[in-house]
Amino acid sequence: MIYFENEGLICELNDGILLLKINRESKANALNGVTSYAMEEVLNKAENDKDVRVIIITGAGSKAFCAGEDLSELSSSGECATVTPHGFGGITNRLSKKPIIAAVNGFAVGGGMEIAMSCDLIVAAEHAKFGLTEVKVGLIASTGGLVRLARDIPTKLAMDMMLTGRVIKADEALKHNLINKVVSSENLLDEAYELARTICKNVPLSLEFSKMIFHRAKQMSLEDATAYCDIAYRFIEKTADGIEGPKAFMEKREAKWQGK
Repeated sequence: MIYFENEGLICELNDGILLLKINRESKANALNGVTSYAMEEVLNKAENDKDVRVIIITGAGSKAFCAGEDLSELSSSGECATVTPHGFGGITNRLSKKPIIAAVNGFAVGGGMEIAMSCDLIVAAEHAKFGLTEVKVGLIASTGGLVRLARDIPTKLAMDMMLTGRVIKADEALKHNLINKVVSSENLLDEAYELARTICKNVPLSLEFSKMIFHRAKQMSLEDATAYCDIAYRFIEKTADGIEGPKAFMEKREAKWQGK
């Protein structure tokens, strides 16, 4: 089912899985302002749509996932027109309660890499490449790239990529845990959908709380994070799904989730 469509973005929703495809293949799927804001709107809508369980982001074609910002969109003063209230592509400054998977079908550079790193999981085609190339054009990876890269991979490799603008291949990205899995180009979307279907089998509230706690715990002491987790558990165990899950397990039947 078509969820949203314009000249730069095609979104389809099927069986709880929302596929966002950046559809600017002639521009290496670089984002212009219209497409970036369209992604913002779609992700805002999906955030509160119970029919959306998992989100997959990919690019059209097999060459590029996203080449970052379409530099022709810069104003005469150099002002960026693609950063929305939730960052570049509506995602780089978003903590979504929905699991998001990046299916990287080609090179993800500049803002494209920032989009991929903003996702919870990354599945990449064998020919995919990753890099923060902003230093090559007099800019910086300001919408999450510098911050996330410094936290996600070893310091020396992060400094190498940030200072040189070097692009790394999928196998090197996997070696340093920047991505989750490398598959053939032909199997990329199948793998992403299989991962999404596995996630869809789990309870929406459990997924939402797990993500929330995981991200916030990084900014807390162990004691505070543990206390926060305990408070969340005491809340979720009293929800309809928190009661239904253990009950269905004990009765050896399929659970009926209500999403509350």
